[in-house]
Amino acid sequence: MTGSGTTDELGFDGVPFAELYGESAAVPPGGIGSSTAASSDRPTPTEPARRMARQVQRAHASVLRAHRAISTRQALLAGAGTSTGPRDDPRAWARLGGALAVLRAGAARLPEAAAPGVYEVTWRGRVPTEPTGLQAHLTGPGSTGALCLVHDGDRRPVASIERSTAGLSEEPTQRHIPGIPAEFRPLARTAVHRLSAPGLDALAAGDIAGVFGDAFDQDGLEPECLPERWPARLLEEISVIEPGGGPYAQGLLAASARIEAACDTEPVWPWLVAAATEALRVYVFHQGLHLCLPGARVVPSADGPMRVEVLDSAAARASELRFTVEVTGIGLAPRPYATADCRVTAAGRTVARLRDIGVTVLERPGADVMPHPERLSCRRSPAGARVAVNELHIAQAVEGDPAEVFAAFGARPTATPTRPRLPRGDLRMVDRCTRADAGPAPDRPGGRLTAEYDVPADPWYRRECADTGVPPFALMEMALQPLGLLGGLTGMTWEYPEQDFVCRNLEGRARLVREVDPRAVTVGQDVVLRSSVPLPGAVIQRSDFELSTDGEAFCVGEATHGYFTAEVLGTQQGLDGGTYVAPWLERRSQSPTGALRLDLRDDTRVGTGRLALLEDVVVVPGGGDHGAGYVWCDKPVRDDDWFFDQHFPHDPVLPGSVGVQMLFQAAQACAVHTGLVDHLPSPRFALAVGEELRWSYRGQILRHHRRVRGEAHIREVRQERDRLLVLADGSVWRDDLRIYHVDNIALAVRPGAGREARR
Repeated sequence: MTGSGTTDELGFDGVPFAELYGESAAVPPGGIGSSTAASSDRPTPTEPARRMARQVQRAHASVLRAHRAISTRQALLAGAGTSTGPRDDPRAWARLGGALAVLRAGAARLPEAAAPGVYEVTWRGRVPTEPTGLQAHLTGPGSTGALCLVHDGDRRPVASIERSTAGLSEEPTQRHIPGIPAEFRPLARTAVHRLSAPGLDALAAGDIAGVFGDAFDQDGLEPECLPERWPARLLEEISVIEPGGGPYAQGLLAASARIEAACDTEPVWPWLVAAATEALRVYVFHQGLHLCLPGARVVPSADGPMRVEVLDSAAARASELRFTVEVTGIGLAPRPYATADCRVTAAGRTVARLRDIGVTVLERPGADVMPHPERLSCRRSPAGARVAVNELHIAQAVEGDPAEVFAAFGARPTATPTRPRLPRGDLRMVDRCTRADAGPAPDRPGGRLTAEYDVPADPWYRRECADTGVPPFALMEMALQPLGLLGGLTGMTWEYPEQDFVCRNLEGRARLVREVDPRAVTVGQDVVLRSSVPLPGAVIQRSDFELSTDGEAFCVGEATHGYFTAEVLGTQQGLDGGTYVAPWLERRSQSPTGALRLDLRDDTRVGTGRLALLEDVVVVPGGGDHGAGYVWCDKPVRDDDWFFDQHFPHDPVLPGSVGVQMLFQAAQACAVHTGLVDHLPSPRFALAVGEELRWSYRGQILRHHRRVRGEAHIREVRQERDRLLVLADGSVWRDDLRIYHVDNIALAVRPGAGREARR
């Protein structure tokens, strides 16, 4: 085993590395393997000194690795009866990691722990960095078998390990796989998806940017803000790192290792757990989960028991092992974490199964990670500037108590979890704030927020929308979510700590000023509070917004938000004062001539998956208020509709942007099925540049409502130089109440350049 460790380890010829090259280089970055060479030498032309420093550090690290490799191999060859190897030397065990030492100490106390069997490991406290003075003792039988507790040198519990009497199963029970798994967005992007031994050594030494790329660069941060050094590696390589892969679509890794246990009687499963955990630790760094935490360190998660099934100890000891790590969950709150299952094979045969492995990324002890108006976090934006509110803060404000996150801005503790929040999961489209200015009290006019959203290379809403541009649903969410965050920072709900309080968009307008394809780029989100009016049980705010890429605006507009107590929100009566206004189709005394009744559930030309918003549709050529075409759509509200669990926590509601998207799709279906675009081969629909979309909302759609219905009236079809422009207006009904109206639904239609229409 080779690798780097703590700063007090021996350097070259027995001289501590810090004394050779200075304290800041106590554990220098190692060289990276051939698999990462393409990303390791990518110097910025304006930073030649930085390139030279890295080259010198890598040369130094090569010498250090060679020295350690020789020392470790000599220790291993010394045999089980010596005290020089990592099996018996506490200092060497520290280099291998405290978790492995804890598991080894506990396994040594369990009867028959070297034999095949089932073990449950539960982490009870902080795993010591220097695992000296560990004590393990049997406490008697557990629920199903022998139970051992491990304490650190101060008698604090670290872990409990139980050897179960339950028999080994042929195959583990398959977990539930959601129909639409969440798509985790990494905090930094990298093109590196495999690591050789030198690459793993470089990560352990702290050269994260040298391995994964400049997006992970933390140069210039205070030393205490840099990640804690890793233990020496157990893995020989990681041949596959596939974000979003595996059966749970959360991530997949493939790694290899040889386990070097002390002797044939030493239990092998602690090494298997430690090696699989090491792969998971690499994955959380690969996804950038450490970038929001000062002094980031990875520890085993203490959320529940980990199950270890050892099928063949002898094969695990004698052969090269393959680890297939299937990530089952990954997220940021309350602290960044990842969980996984792992299958260990030797010569193609399963020798062990690990279930519910978990790691958590923590800040250094005592560090304050909450946002503050006068202090920037250690997180940097893609442009390199330190941000005020990072992804961890956003995630905690979504899932936890927003007042706790924004306490430094004046937020007060709340007695109810139903508070204004951002959406969660795939619906959230704001990642961090580079600037947060609450504005002058009491009404905060001029309060400003500059946020950023990292658009994935292949966002789900683009895959599930037939348009090739940005669907209006996504554009609206990118624009409006920062407004809700600004409202939270400016304290619009702090006067009501004892009451449920929610945020609703009331109206707005937006104009696309240029065509844009924001995939794999960062969208800038600038919002400014223009006015704030307090009312009994409510606050009404008007704000401007601008979306940009590379500093150039592509969408501008304004919106009005209301912050309401439950009682005030319940007084909403729709757009027509609570009276029923029938749609155009219902006002006809008989069925219009030429009306087409369609089932568009499987028409992929409009939308798929979550954005398959049209079901029962009636299209009337030449119908509607303007005689240019009409479409009516009707679909049930289902309790398990995807948006209820994502918009918002504790406040499930259909987003108004989904209703707007449905009307755009209705206008698109009308154009397709009435022949308006028959002269265009494979017509491609997109939002029209230069046209202003306007909307008004006066009601909400909740789980208990029965139906959502909509209509769109084609107002004009105009052939321009390079596009066909389709203009429409529309409304949405919740059951029998008209609650949304949308003006100037504007679709630009162009030939699809050889793309075939799909059905």
